Amino acid sequence: MSSLEPPFEADTPLPPQTGEDGPTPTDAGEPSCAAEHAAADPLPAGGAEADTGEQTVIETAESPAASAWPDVVGSLAERLEEAQRLMGRQVEHADRLHAENQRLRTGELRAALLPLVRDLLRLHDDLRRMIDGADDEHSRDLEIVRTSLLDALARNGLVSIEPTLGEAFDPKWHSAAGVLATEDASLDRTIAEVARIGFRWEDNQLVRAAETHVFKVRTDPPITTSPT
Repeated sequence: MSSLEPPFEADTPLPPQTGEDGPTPTDAGEPSCAAEHAAADPLPAGGAEADTGEQTVIETAESPAASAWPDVVGSLAERLEEAQRLMGRQVEHADRLHAENQRLRTGELRAALLPLVRDLLRLHDDLRRMIDGADDEHSRDLEIVRTSLLDALARNGLVSIEPTLGEAFDPKWHSAAGVLATEDASLDRTIAEVARIGFRWEDNQLVRAAETHVFKVRTDPPITTSPT
């Protein structure tokens, strides 16, 4: 069998290589499209940076967010003031609840102590009667006991009501156990005698009014004489 001849000579030049998008330039010195565009439209030195800076300044000065800052600050101030007002109302409400709770607890405690208080007041009244009927030596000793009892009651919030003679009658703290007639108008409706002292709590809640005798101006009808 005869030998095959090669399809082309060794000195035959190779065809140019092509890519998918077209022929690839083989000459390294041939300029690209981007380089041609850059050469055709050159920028002045510092021009781009200058334009950008100027545009930023203008946008900052004319930005809607910058002009809205006063409104935002005002809105925050109003919300802060409203929050402080609500907080103040909550504190006041808490104080009222605490005071009401204290009053309820005090009322319950006083209601529980009322039988004991009444017994102590009767003991005081008995001491007072014993003092009035005792001689000087024993009355002094009994007066010391009565004073100690009043001090113990005062330390626990129970204050005595002891009107003085000539004091104006006050229906809030006094009760009239009797009336004494007088012709002195300056003594009208004043205390003539204290039959039994009263007591009140330290917050002015009455426990027992003081029993007193009160002066009253005599108002006799004028005497008329018939002609004879």
